Amino acid sequence: MVRGALIGLIHHQSLHLTHEKSQGSSALTLITSDIDSIESVGETFHETWARLVEVVTGTALLASHIQWFAFLPLVIIFACSRMSAYVAKHLENRQKSWNEATQSRIAATTSTLEGIKSLKIMGMEDAIRSQILHLRNNEIQISKPFRWILVAYNASANALGILAPVLTLILFAMSSKNDRLQADQIFTSLALLAMVTHPANMVMTLIPRAISVMSNFDRIQTYISQPSIQDQRESSPHGSIQQLAKIQDVSIQPASLANPIIHDVSQSLDRGEILICAGAVGSGKTTLAMAILGEVTPIKGSISVSSKNIAYCAQGSWLPSVAIREAISGQPLDLDIEWYNTVIEACGLLSDFDSFVGGDMALIENNGMNLSGGQKQRIALARAVYSKYKMLILDDPFSALDPAVTNHIVQRLLSPRGLFRKMGTTVFLISNSKELFPIADRVLLLQDSRLHLQPQSHFQDPKASIGVSTLSENPFSSAPRHEKPKVAALIRKLHLNDAADEIARRTGDLKIYDYYINAIGRANSLLLIACTAGFAFGSTFAQYVLKWATESPRENLAFYMSLYAAVSSIAWASTSGTTWCAQMKVAVKSGAVLHANLLDRILKAPLSYFGETDLGAIVNRFGQDINVVDKQLPPTLGNFNTQIFKLAMQLILLLKIRPVMTLTVPICAMCVYSIQRIYLRTSRQLRFLELESRSLVFTNFLDTASGIVTIRAFGWKEKFENENVRSLDLSQKPFYILLCLQCWLKMIMDCIIAIFAVILIAFTVLYRNTTTGADLGVALNLLIVANTTLLRLVQSWTSLETSLGSIARLKSIQDCVPSEDDIGGILDPDLQWPSSGHLQVKDISVAYAKSEAPSLSNLSLTVNPGQNIIVIGRTGSGKSTLMLSLLQLLQPKKGSILIDDINIGHLCPRTVRNRGFIAVPQDGFSIPTASLRFNLDPYHTSSDQDILWSLQRTGLWDKIYATTIISTSEKGNMNNDIRNLLDLPMSSFLPFSSGQLQLFALSRTLLRIRSSAPHKPVIILDEASSSLDSETEAVLTDMLRHDLQGHTIVMIAHRVAGLTGAMRPGVDAIATMQDGKLQTVPLRE
Repeated sequence: MVRGALIGLIHHQSLHLTHEKSQGSSALTLITSDIDSIESVGETFHETWARLVEVVTGTALLASHIQWFAFLPLVIIFACSRMSAYVAKHLENRQKSWNEATQSRIAATTSTLEGIKSLKIMGMEDAIRSQILHLRNNEIQISKPFRWILVAYNASANALGILAPVLTLILFAMSSKNDRLQADQIFTSLALLAMVTHPANMVMTLIPRAISVMSNFDRIQTYISQPSIQDQRESSPHGSIQQLAKIQDVSIQPASLANPIIHDVSQSLDRGEILICAGAVGSGKTTLAMAILGEVTPIKGSISVSSKNIAYCAQGSWLPSVAIREAISGQPLDLDIEWYNTVIEACGLLSDFDSFVGGDMALIENNGMNLSGGQKQRIALARAVYSKYKMLILDDPFSALDPAVTNHIVQRLLSPRGLFRKMGTTVFLISNSKELFPIADRVLLLQDSRLHLQPQSHFQDPKASIGVSTLSENPFSSAPRHEKPKVAALIRKLHLNDAADEIARRTGDLKIYDYYINAIGRANSLLLIACTAGFAFGSTFAQYVLKWATESPRENLAFYMSLYAAVSSIAWASTSGTTWCAQMKVAVKSGAVLHANLLDRILKAPLSYFGETDLGAIVNRFGQDINVVDKQLPPTLGNFNTQIFKLAMQLILLLKIRPVMTLTVPICAMCVYSIQRIYLRTSRQLRFLELESRSLVFTNFLDTASGIVTIRAFGWKEKFENENVRSLDLSQKPFYILLCLQCWLKMIMDCIIAIFAVILIAFTVLYRNTTTGADLGVALNLLIVANTTLLRLVQSWTSLETSLGSIARLKSIQDCVPSEDDIGGILDPDLQWPSSGHLQVKDISVAYAKSEAPSLSNLSLTVNPGQNIIVIGRTGSGKSTLMLSLLQLLQPKKGSILIDDINIGHLCPRTVRNRGFIAVPQDGFSIPTASLRFNLDPYHTSSDQDILWSLQRTGLWDKIYATTIISTSEKGNMNNDIRNLLDLPMSSFLPFSSGQLQLFALSRTLLRIRSSAPHKPVIILDEASSSLDSETEAVLTDMLRHDLQGHTIVMIAHRVAGLTGAMRPGVDAIATMQDGKLQTVPLRE
């Protein structure tokens, strides 16, 4: 109940935070590390009252045997409670610091996985690996103070359980005036002392867990107590019939800027009007759109809308992890099929759906990684059109589309005969494409923080506009149908495979144990075994020493009691050493090794793996499974070893004292084995179901965080909250039944102990004259304890098996996920490669899967050193496939690719991307939690001045330096300002627009070019200017002429006009991609 309520609260809060604060990583950390810690102590909290009753009852019974000495354990309990005060003072802050470090790591990991395609294109795997490993190492170091407190506190608690009986019995024995100690009195008192100290020990152990849980609750409360987004738009449903939105004297100033980005803007949006908003990159166009959506609060003025449900198509298209049809309609069970077909035809998606395996029922994976940029934009646009909302906000929706596709969509939607005009839909379109201006009723230019109405005379002849041209044929009639989504079978399956592996794995699979022991280290394993063996010896042999003490004359009593104290001290030191070894050695070493192995394998996985794998399932490995490795598995392993050695020691002594009694242990073992066999088989099935359903919860959280603006714009908060509840209910069912099964196992085992205890007592009474009282006391104690140990051994083994499920899943990724190192060759090019950048593509054929038709067929291309070539073509023609093939993200079925006469197919793919190419992906990539310096210079090869130059070269420095994070009074020393700004996390700055992210990527490219000199890697620019206005595009043109001069450049573009100014007639060329083939035409004057 607590788990379900807290996860529901966290998800609800995620839907109401501002889009800057609604980060999936924060919520994911809370629902894994924090909630898992909370749910594990519920039973212990409930049992506290019973523990206290046991202490009082045991003390009363003990007093009847040893008088006032019975109160000595209470004095020791009070002394040990002083450690509780220290723990209460220091534990919460250290737990909080550890959780925050975990959150930072998961945030960076999630950002990496969400942008894995762009990351691989840029060849940043090694840099990202170093960054995340640094965060992981920092997390481990921060956890050590917390672990030390646990070690010290467990040592204090164990001193109560082990040394309190020793001190009590020694004082009682030394004060006794009898010639010999009475065996019945000593062993009865020993059992009663256990009745007092064990529950007291459990209560004391609860204290650090309770404090830790309070820290978890505090983090959750902090998250859900954050202020919700304040939508200050006024709703005017009964206002002007013609006016759908009104902006009145609005000024907007983001918190990180000293001056307003929008100043005193007034504007109205009328029914059926198409309004285009243009402006330079970073001028505030998207900010204005966000204000209309209610995502940004003006510092002045008001915004009123007739309806707060507005269809929104963002710059970076967001698509949930559902079937394409559901992503468009939002209502999979209530589909208007006629309208749906009209929409997908208008958005040019028919031919794409024909080429997909599964058509429009194909699943979208990881925000559309299995789709091209143009396909993602058109699906997002279709979702907006299908909604039939009265008002649409389209933020640069054609940036990834070629002119022919754009022409088709504009004619079907925006032209005088388009759907928007027919339905009277108001469209607020953000675009710098001048070809679109003639279709607009008004064009507004956002300049100097104000909106300026552009006169119609500035527009070109409408007949030349792509929006009103007449197409003689459907531009998609000849569109290629062979380029399918990046995966042949678009189905969600990794978490199913993981779960299936969990079922198939044999109990006690030695390979899993061996894998974990290798991660721990052989030395640490032996140390843990030595400590547990020492505790087993000390705790068990101490009772045999008491037997000697009861049988010896009084003059030898001091010797035996000293020996008893020494043996018990060995037990205390050993169990404290076990805790230290588990927390400071096993957990630290295995956590570092297993995380590094997981990270290496995931980053080296081919791109196709991420297209067919659910992102939530991968994040689950870095979250839940690593959390098990850090917190649950080490103490569980220590407990398992302890029970093994204790049982072995108890059986040895029992065999020596009373061999006939050992016959009960096999009987008990057979009963327990039969029960645990049923338990393990059932728990494995439940674990399968829980694993499958928990990944769905993860995916739902990731979808919510990444698409929160779109979700709120469409009014889908309730829809996504209901989906979360459904996913949570599915995960709760197996989780709850598993808890019930664990309670059943515990109850059955407790009943077995009780039954055998009664049988043994009856057996002893019948044969009481066949042995001494001391032997009988030791034997009875050992026999009951041995059976209890056997049952605890089974419990610890089942817990270990469950925890080892995480190790099995980590090992499964290590064994089953392919590595790029296995795909490429092992040759290592000389240090001078590439020296000229001569690119040759010889007769390659490429397919996304072995069973599919080639997307590129017998394609050849030669780019001479220093030559620039622009690759153009319709959406789906194979441009992206060519780029992925060059970067070895797709392997050609035949043919070869050479750089400076070296076949890159014989090289490691990561080496190719690191040294052979410098690529700029279409989608901007950054890690919000990482510093500005790291995002620009991930390999730390550039000076502060070089980084400053790269930002100034692209015009971004002024925006960054204008941040108010560093107050004006602190500014002055430029070098210090640069260093301080570069070390700030990216999340500290105003979020970059799509155009600014493209400029940011160009700054990163300039630094890589400088650091790679004198080498000449081939430069690939994938739609590097798609979100730039004409003035900002001139920055790229100037870079091509000067900064990139001498490098071989391959540019993939839909808009060519702005780039041809940097092309050299007779030298550079334009290549047209069609049907997977390439035709190259030299550029003429």
